Amino acid sequence: LVQTVRGHSDWVWCLQLQGSHLISGSHDETLRMWNTDSGECTQVLYERESLVICIAVDKKRILSGSYKMLNVWDLAVTQDAGSASDTRCVAALMEHTDWVRGVQCDDFYVISGSEDGTLVIHDFLDPVPPVL
Repeated sequence: LVQTVRGHSDWVWCLQLQGSHLISGSHDETLRMWNTDSGECTQVLYERESLVICIAVDKKRILSGSYKMLNVWDLAVTQDAGSASDTRCVAALMEHTDWVRGVQCDDFYVISGSEDGTLVIHDFLDPVPPVL
């Protein structure tokens, strides 16, 4: 055991490593960024009225899935300690009609899967996503 970190007030549903940071999503409706060396919680991001079921991270953003919603967080703004919490979430994508259970991304696309039986491909260069 290297260390145990504490900060969430409820179940932790998902984790993603990004460099020297760990991002966790919880039933307490928050995402938390942790420094993996110190174990310190460096940021708390507040989900929009729902628990965080899944997350994905790329070089530019954090994506969090919840009930009918996929939130997009700007990683550069998020890591700026002086930024206001309400400016970190740059988009709320609401194409699903049920829980978003999975999300994957690369530099151009985000794909989300839901309990509604759909996969939605988000192309950040084209604002209208196709539903599969």
